[in-house]
Amino acid sequence: MKTIAISNYKGGVGKTTTAVNLASVFASKGRRVLLVDLDPQASATDYFGLYGQAEEEGRSAIELLYGHAPVADLAFETDVEGLSVIPSIIDLVDQNELLLHEQTLKFALADAAGDYDLAIIDCSPVMKRLAVNAYIAASAGGMVVIPVKLDGSVMRGTALTVNAMRRVSDALRLPTPNFRILRTCVPGRQTRSNATGTEILDRFFAGRQFETSIHSSTKVGEGSWVWKPVVDYAPSSRPAQDYLALAEEVDRELS
Repeated sequence: MKTIAISNYKGGVGKTTTAVNLASVFASKGRRVLLVDLDPQASATDYFGLYGQAEEEGRSAIELLYGHAPVADLAFETDVEGLSVIPSIIDLVDQNELLLHEQTLKFALADAAGDYDLAIIDCSPVMKRLAVNAYIAASAGGMVVIPVKLDGSVMRGTALTVNAMRRVSDALRLPTPNFRILRTCVPGRQTRSNATGTEILDRFFAGRQFETSIHSSTKVGEGSWVWKPVVDYAPSSRPAQDYLALAEEVDRELS
């Protein structure tokens, strides 16, 4: 099973949107996909309408990471054939991270490797052990996707994320995860801000960017109101087509 972590320490850049759409695209291609929500805000969980059920049944990322429950006991099937979700709930933010081993998620996913082809992890925008777990899980043959919005903050979140991955890998003597930067929320036509952001990324991260960019569209937000990724809600829209192209690039990177 390959593992993809979606991470950036800057909020509002499309992490969850990217996670749920990639998961849906890969499932539509016949892959067995596990989406793990590691963000206490639980936005990916909400996309599939699972928050209340997860809270009521005690089946969430908390039990996976702190209760050492197996993936099979926690994963919810979704309306998307082939796509299962381990939800998050707000209580995840209150857990004592000192009790969380850095490789807990890696081991849990390894135990479930026979059940899934791909794990996609939606990370929270904070530098905590939750993110460390995701990076380590993605370090062996997987990858980290770093969505970025091309505004004045593009370098801060990107540099923090990349440096954190490298520090974690060095400290634990593990390979640094393969990472690629994904430009998101791109307007239909080139703006000065967009052009400046592109120049900065090209200067500091040449060869580390996806060819695909994700264009902005109201269809993304409309789909979220009815708990549908844009690839299912508006499959002919530009961002839906972008995510299809992105999935092909990710496939090539992982092969």
